[in-house]
Amino acid sequence: MQILFELIPILLLLFIFAMLLNPLFWFAMLLFFPLLLLAFIYFISMEVLVISLINIAVVPKQLWNMMKNPSLRKNHALEHATINVLEERYGELKEVGGFAENDGFYIMSSGVPLPPDEVLSAAKEGLLRLKSGESELAIHPRCGTSITITNLLLSVLFVVVLLFGGWFDFMHLILALAAAYLVSKPLGNLAQRYITTDPNVTDMEITGISISPFSRYMGIPIPVPAHRLFIQTRRMARARRIY
Repeated sequence: MQILFELIPILLLLFIFAMLLNPLFWFAMLLFFPLLLLAFIYFISMEVLVISLINIAVVPKQLWNMMKNPSLRKNHALEHATINVLEERYGELKEVGGFAENDGFYIMSSGVPLPPDEVLSAAKEGLLRLKSGESELAIHPRCGTSITITNLLLSVLFVVVLLFGGWFDFMHLILALAAAYLVSKPLGNLAQRYITTDPNVTDMEITGISISPFSRYMGIPIPVPAHRLFIQTRRMARARRIY
């Protein structure tokens, strides 16, 4: 019995080798491969169509909700300012990212952990410079807003091409992807400037920083692989604002 199990891989290899030498095998491949390729492209296009319709339905609502949340937009601007200051000090930090909450923002590193004191210093400098009028610090080229805008544009263009073309294929997907890529960066920056960030942070202050090794899903703490720091912020009383 053991010898039989040892012979199975050898027999399988011999079968595959015999199939490759059989002209009927290559004839079947030539006959069915184009059909399989067309079926693959068709199902990929269908998948993209479904995802596109979901993006068109969901993404505008997400952007609208963020635009109506002033605390979130201000913390988003502070998050970008912090990363921009860190990159002024250390150069481009591709492994560093973040996201905003109503009561602060996260700075995360998937590489070397960032010293909390350095991140807090960068956050305070970014806040001060935003208050001084350096509103460009609120924009960052690697922001998720740009990715979201790209996905939305790709979705809209793919559906538009589908409607005007009357059918869809891989070429439609390539055309939509190319067009979305060309206009996503300028539109992403505009969306950051007017929708997802607010550089007017004169009423904001930083209250502290903490290491956050856990994320929460439905109230359940879940360990995360990235080194995460949470910078706490709050809105100041009107009498304490710095103008």
